[in-house]
Amino acid sequence: MPPPRSTALTVVAPIIPARRDALAAALAEIASDLDGSDGENHVLPLGVLPRTHFIRWVIVDDRARELPPVLAMEANIDGPVDAYLRDLAAVAADGMDRLFGCCVGYPAGGARDVLAFTRWMRRHARRAEAFYCAYRDVPKAQVDNDRKVHDAIREIVDARRAELATLPPRRVMERIRAEVRARAAADGLDLSPQPDDDDRFARAFRRTVAAAVAGGLVALPALLAVAPLAAATLRWKETRDRPAVFPHPVRDRSGLQHDEDFIVQNQLTNVVDVKPGWFRYGLLRAVLYGIDRLARTYYVHGHLGGITSIHFARWVIVPDPRPWRPLARRRHRLLFFSNYDASWESYLGEFVDRAAGGLTAVWSNTEGFPRARWLKEDGADDEEAFKNWARSIQIPTQVWWSGARYSTTQNVIDDVWIRRRMERDLSDQEIEAWLLRL
Repeated sequence: MPPPRSTALTVVAPIIPARRDALAAALAEIASDLDGSDGENHVLPLGVLPRTHFIRWVIVDDRARELPPVLAMEANIDGPVDAYLRDLAAVAADGMDRLFGCCVGYPAGGARDVLAFTRWMRRHARRAEAFYCAYRDVPKAQVDNDRKVHDAIREIVDARRAELATLPPRRVMERIRAEVRARAAADGLDLSPQPDDDDRFARAFRRTVAAAVAGGLVALPALLAVAPLAAATLRWKETRDRPAVFPHPVRDRSGLQHDEDFIVQNQLTNVVDVKPGWFRYGLLRAVLYGIDRLARTYYVHGHLGGITSIHFARWVIVPDPRPWRPLARRRHRLLFFSNYDASWESYLGEFVDRAAGGLTAVWSNTEGFPRARWLKEDGADDEEAFKNWARSIQIPTQVWWSGARYSTTQNVIDDVWIRRRMERDLSDQEIEAWLLRL
């Protein structure tokens, strides 16, 4: 049976203005005791949520005060959205009611009316234009189990180090395997064989490339006709862009750093206006579509364009909710959510060093980004300007919960890799690689 798919659930709902303060208070109460372990969190004990890797709630205000404030929920989950929403209603109905009850049109019966709740949440769900996961389709239960298996192996190695050092590699692995099996039942460890998904992702990547080539060949005449005009339009718009100016070193004016560096991971929520006009909007969606296809089929081994610190990330476009009016500017916004390892500085630095072109291709279509050239040149190469801009569009995240608080992306990937191979018949070379990775 294949593992449940990694799923990006994003719900964006307008807040009733008179209920905003009550919502902020409820979120602060949740944040005071995220797991509910100390008895303070009576709103939403996050530790009991099913199949959840990371989850957050954030109030998105409009600095220009033209658009209504919205409550955004970002969850990285296993399996279908409807099944998750039903489980969410079953274990956290009161919390869902207290939070989303502050939003426009929430069902009168609340989350206990499961069908109405699911429909309402689905109606306000926004599709991720691009979704990345470092350990795609690895269920939360497997992440937890494989960490415990790896911890058990470490304990055995530490306790038997002198003895194991005298044995050949195959005997070392046999001793470790036997001791882990002996304690599996008592420690609740699942040691059943696990397949690798490399072949499935490789096939998906080949299909994506084949489809892209076939589509490109079919559309080639149209592309050749349109490309010069598109390129000229892009450069014309780039020369007229108005990047934000920051005449100072990188600053955290909003005090966002006070909510960072408490555990191994950090979170980032950015919101910024898409540049006006259909050209930039369409170009942004095309770039994000390409990133999404690569993230689903190629970047499935713990890195996104060389960036190794991201657990989950997504880009979501939130359309302007106001009725269309002739000549009125539409303010579509781009939301970016990231769950990443280490500090904000190192994370942004890794983006600049390894994926500046991809950064520029996405965010040069949004307001204030450093001036770009030919979509992917310059832009994020100006590290100080880029970091200042990134801080300027970052907003506070009221509630953020991690289901792997003390594991980096590499920890999770190592745990899964070690666990999957522990019960296999490995060659001598594979055994040595397995022992080195412990």
